[in-house]
Parts: sequence; structure tokens; C-alpha cells
Amino acid sequence: MTKPPIVLVHGTNAGPWTMENFSSHFSGLGYECHSPAYRHHDEPVSQAQTDALLGLSIADYVADIEQFVRTLDRKPVVIGHSLGGVVAQWIAAKGLAAGAVLLNGSVIHGALPTTDEERSLGKAFMSAGPFWEGTLLPDFETMTKYGLNMLAEDDQHRVFDRLGPESGRVLFELFFWMYDVNQTTNIPCEAVTCPLLFVSGTEDLAIPPSTSRTIAARYGDLATFHEAKGYGHYLTLEPKWREIADVCAAWLEKNSL
Repeated sequence: MTKPPIVLVHGTNAGPWTMENFSSHFSGLGYECHSPAYRHHDEPVSQAQTDALLGLSIADYVADIEQFVRTLDRKPVVIGHSLGGVVAQWIAAKGLAAGAVLLNGSVIHGALPTTDEERSLGKAFMSAGPFWEGTLLPDFETMTKYGLNMLAEDDQHRVFDRLGPESGRVLFELFFWMYDVNQTTNIPCEAVTCPLLFVSGTEDLAIPPSTSRTIAARYGDLATFHEAKGYGHYLTLEPKWREIADVCAAWLEKNSL
């Protein structure tokens, strides 16, 4: 049986470059891999790009990936990192995915913080003023604590220097879903019929396993949960990323994908 294509979906402030390791790995296993970018996320950082991001919603990014997925000949497996995990769930809920893998997938509507670190991150956004009206790029200290904590210092700088601005509205929809009148991340989990794999790094302070498990539980037997010991948020770029890729490959094989 022909393997389904794989669509790799990146997180906030980033682009397809964060998924290059996984794309190369799965291409080597015989999968046709695609790494589409959300609108304005695969462009050089500039004032024009920043202006274009103003007011964009997660719904816009879901539309971007949906539009791409509909160009494929068959349903893909969608592998999403961070925000990409939210997008992957939406694609699955629309009946457009053969399977979905969430690599430290971001929180969705109804998922409350389970740790003090998560609550501290929320407070940090609060201190940024009406960030939802503009764009936002976390400072280096915040990123090293919540996103890059399992990378060597040189690699932390290398990754941070490639990050770009993000729509403040997108970050608001993620972290303050209870105030989002559009309920953008209120995914109809009951509409999902394909298998899902949740991979959660034990050292991810932004979306810890204790929170990720509450989301996985919504899918019942469709969900497989893997706790990745010693991994942080950016596990696609960490030194032992291949071990995570192998976990995903084994899950794909087990589910005949």
C-alpha cells in the first residue's frame, strides 16, 4: 500500500525551517513530505511582513493549510509542532487527515494550565499590554526558558535569531481562549475519526505533559500519548530529535500509515 503524504506544520514565530529535520527523515523513509508555511511566515523579517501579520487569526492559518491539503491526491498525515498541533487537529476535524501527530501541541479551548510555569507564561503576556492589537516576538530570556531550554547556548542564539514576529491575535487566541469571542481553538473533537499521536516533552514548560494529557483524553481510544523524557518544546531541533522521529515512524507503521 502506498504511503500517505506527510504535511509538516510549524509553530508560532517560526517557519518550515523548524521542520526540516523531520522532513528529511521521513523523505528517507519513502514518504512524500511537504512543509507549507502560514501566510507571511516564509518571508524575510521586515516592516512590511510585520504589518501583514496584524490581525491574523489561527483561523487564517488553518485555512492556509487546508487549502494546501486539498491540493493533494489523498489524505495526508499532518505532523504539527506547537501551534501546528492545533492546526493539525482542525484539519483532522474537517475530515482531511489520515492521521495527526502533535509535537508539543499548543493548548486548545477548555485546556487550563496545570503548572506554575504555564501560569507564569500567561502573566508574562498580560504584562505586554494589549498585545493582541499588534505583533509579538518573545525576548531571548523568555524563549530560552520556555522554548529553547534543552538546546546548547550557541544553538539557542541560532534558533532565536531565525524567529520572526507573530500576530498578537494568534497568541491571544491560544493563551486566552476564554476571552476569544470567536472560540477559534474550540475544536469539535467528536468530529475526528483518524488516529492521533501526542508527543509531549517532559522539559517543555510552555505545554507540559500534564496539560497535553488533558487534551489527548478528549479523543479517547483514537489518541496515543508518548511522554518524551528529557525533551523540551523545540524537540524537532534538539540533539536527539531522531529518537522522536523514530517514535513517530513506529506509530505510523503500527497504524498502517
